[in-house]
Amino acid sequence: MANEVSLSSSMRTNLLQLQNVQDQVAKKQNILSTGNKINTALDGPTAFFAAKGLTQRAGDLSSLKDAMGQSISTIKAADKGLTSIDSMIDQAKGLTTAAYAALGTDAASVATRKSLAGQFNALRTQIDKLAGDSSFGGKNLIGGNGMEMNSTSASRQAVNTIAGVDNARVTNVTSADTYSIRFKGDGSVEGAVSDISKAETAHGLTGLKLSGTMSTTAGNFSDVQIEVRGATGRERSFIVSDGTESRTVSYFDNNQSISTGLTTAATSGTAQVSTVTVGSGTIEAGDIFSITVEGQTFSYTATSADVAIGQNGKANIATKLSASISTALGASGRLQGKDLATISVSANGTITLTGATSSGAAREVTLSANTTNALTKHISESFASGTVVSFTVDRTLLEGANNSGNGISSIEKKVDIQVQVTNLNGAQITRDGMANRGEGKLSNGEQSFGFDSGTVRFELDQKTVKLAASANCAANLITKQTSDANSSNDLTVQLNEKNTNSITVSAFNLTSSGQGLKLDEAQNDWTDRSDIDAAVAGLDNAKATIRSASQGLSTNLNIITTRENFTKEFSDVLTEGASKLTLADQNEEGANLLMLQTRQQLGTIALSLANQSQQSILRLF
Repeated sequence: MANEVSLSSSMRTNLLQLQNVQDQVAKKQNILSTGNKINTALDGPTAFFAAKGLTQRAGDLSSLKDAMGQSISTIKAADKGLTSIDSMIDQAKGLTTAAYAALGTDAASVATRKSLAGQFNALRTQIDKLAGDSSFGGKNLIGGNGMEMNSTSASRQAVNTIAGVDNARVTNVTSADTYSIRFKGDGSVEGAVSDISKAETAHGLTGLKLSGTMSTTAGNFSDVQIEVRGATGRERSFIVSDGTESRTVSYFDNNQSISTGLTTAATSGTAQVSTVTVGSGTIEAGDIFSITVEGQTFSYTATSADVAIGQNGKANIATKLSASISTALGASGRLQGKDLATISVSANGTITLTGATSSGAAREVTLSANTTNALTKHISESFASGTVVSFTVDRTLLEGANNSGNGISSIEKKVDIQVQVTNLNGAQITRDGMANRGEGKLSNGEQSFGFDSGTVRFELDQKTVKLAASANCAANLITKQTSDANSSNDLTVQLNEKNTNSITVSAFNLTSSGQGLKLDEAQNDWTDRSDIDAAVAGLDNAKATIRSASQGLSTNLNIITTRENFTKEFSDVLTEGASKLTLADQNEEGANLLMLQTRQQLGTIALSLANQSQQSILRLF
């Protein structure tokens, strides 16, 4: 066709060669810019898809490595909590050592152990909080497996209906059990023999006795305390206390007197007149006032009634003495026919004795008077609790004692009330109000009964517990499993991309519960040595459990850490293998590009030469 341009064969050949070189230059430039000799499936399908498979697997392993890193952090978080719990266990063990050093039965030692028991319970609470705070990423490897055991609400309610009982429960439950709780006793009261002996010796007392029966509405297990104050020749006070009640009995050392006086001497025709005066001083019950007339002695012992009426008591004593002498002057009396004729008493209590006369001659009356101090004083005090404290003060013993009998003595009260708890295996534990302190003694407040399957606890009200004992009350406290174990805290770590290899880190229970550390609350405020022994046994078990958990976590941590390093290194191997399939040799590709650029220049020259052959035709015209 007229409009078409036809190229010569040589020009068309050179043009095609130049276009082919241009395409190859473009490919080499793309290889050099990407660094890959295989960029698409068209560049080499076999190598491309092989490299892609290796790259994808390396990516999957990198994701697994990140998950392993998080798992390692979870284990490390648990280990931090475990280490802190172990430190608190050591602190708690120090408290038990201090408690052993304060095993006396005196009030100070008992108070010290009670304080240490409170600190022990505070540490135990912190152990549970530490275990709960050791979670990471939603997993807590020391928080337990979720299984719980507890007493049933119906059985707790049954026990709490017993008079004097509240807050019944079972702690540190390790297995299901049934506990039979029974109350016994008549509530009779007595004192510890050794304490009574010590108090008698310290204060010059005789016949010291604690008696009575515990009240059903105001009873107590408190020690009785006797305090003596004062000094020889001064006021003496005995303060007797029972729980919150106290009685004070005060009296004076004797300084009373009785004296005689001659008013009119016996002279011819004048009878002798003498007087006897109950003088100054404080009268005590038991004081003896004596008058001796003509060798005959007349005595009167003051009573509490004389003491109660104060100064008028002296007049009463004079009246009593005068009446005795007057009776002796009567017919067939001891003074009949003697030198005394009459006797009278004035309103102020002065006794007047008038002598006899015979044939106008007065007869002399021999007269003397003296007092004998009361050497003993009986005291008896009753308290609302039902306790009666009675004793006799021996003044000689009191003043001869150290510190003249002053000081404080405590007498441990024994009460005939006991609580027995028996489990299904027949094991029985008794707390008895008659027991010695430190040997399973029943007391006010929480009572603990430790069994292998759990510890029975309830609050005992000393005021009303006698009602339960009098009625022989009994009830059962039942424990059972309340929730199943689960794996919510277990940590599963995937170790390969196909999920055909994994490791599961099982959660440990490092709480203080019976399914965990088996670390119970302090029993009975550590009143008994056996209570401290139980705490030590719990701490030893907790240390062993922690040691086992630590070894388990360490083993799993080492496995996961090793797999993490392997995964990282293997991922690098896969990436390297993929790179070998696709990466270009920069030196070789650069040389190829230079060669193609040279060929491109030569093609351009060849095309130019072919074009010149066509231009030579124009020279013909």
